[in-house]
Amino acid sequence: MGTDKKKQVNQLLVFVKHLYDHPDYNEFAAGIRSIVLNDEDFLSELRKEAAAGDPDAIRKIEAYLSLDFQIDAKELPDYGFIADDAVRERLQADYREMLRYEFGTRNHKIDFAEFCRYATLQIEMLTNFYFEKKYSGDIATIIQVFTRFSPNLKLYSGLSNVSEIALKTKIFQLRNEFQWDRKALNPYLYAVEVRNNQSHRSLVVNKDLIRETEQKLKAGGAWTTYGKPDYTKAASVIGQDAFNEYNYQVWVDQQPFQEVTEAIKNLVDAISSSI
Repeated sequence: MGTDKKKQVNQLLVFVKHLYDHPDYNEFAAGIRSIVLNDEDFLSELRKEAAAGDPDAIRKIEAYLSLDFQIDAKELPDYGFIADDAVRERLQADYREMLRYEFGTRNHKIDFAEFCRYATLQIEMLTNFYFEKKYSGDIATIIQVFTRFSPNLKLYSGLSNVSEIALKTKIFQLRNEFQWDRKALNPYLYAVEVRNNQSHRSLVVNKDLIRETEQKLKAGGAWTTYGKPDYTKAASVIGQDAFNEYNYQVWVDQQPFQEVTEAIKNLVDAISSSI
């Protein structure tokens, strides 16, 4: 290979690596990873060479090529009920990207806000898929269903697609569809709120609010001996809105990665068994 050709190939590799690492090109990264991870001969030879030499070779190769064996080895939700390849692959790519922000792999740092952003992308795609599939894409029927459960709900009369309905409105409708209790909605609603706050560059846990609210709850007799709020009394002491904000702030402060992951799997299972 001539010098010019080598230079062009090296430039191409640099460009490909740039695209692979960029969060806006996750589909490209997923395609590269699929090619490599499905090449059994290549992987077999790679592991054989690594085992015969440096015991850290696999880790180094993985880091260099950004293969993410750790993430790709994890079990994905079962999206087999989704016939559309593009939708199914998009969900799989977003799920893996979400996990990268939980475990800090592929040049990613551990970042709960970004984790919630990719969780929200999945939540919205799944809810849109569900309502479109369940009601055959008939927006008039979808509006009727929403307003039957929530008579005071005001939806824009010019709606043409379920994607135009506010995500939180659709999440509350899932509660009616799947007979969930209010607590089951929290991971979805809170993840969306984290995404929204992040978009406005205002995702900061308000430690002062948490501390001051807990002092008010204790003073008002709405605190249990287990060190938690008494949910039967808290709203009457500080008001429902203030208590909701307190619960959200505590949730973000705890950064419950696993709770969000389980919520997405539960949503997938609920949808797959309902359509």
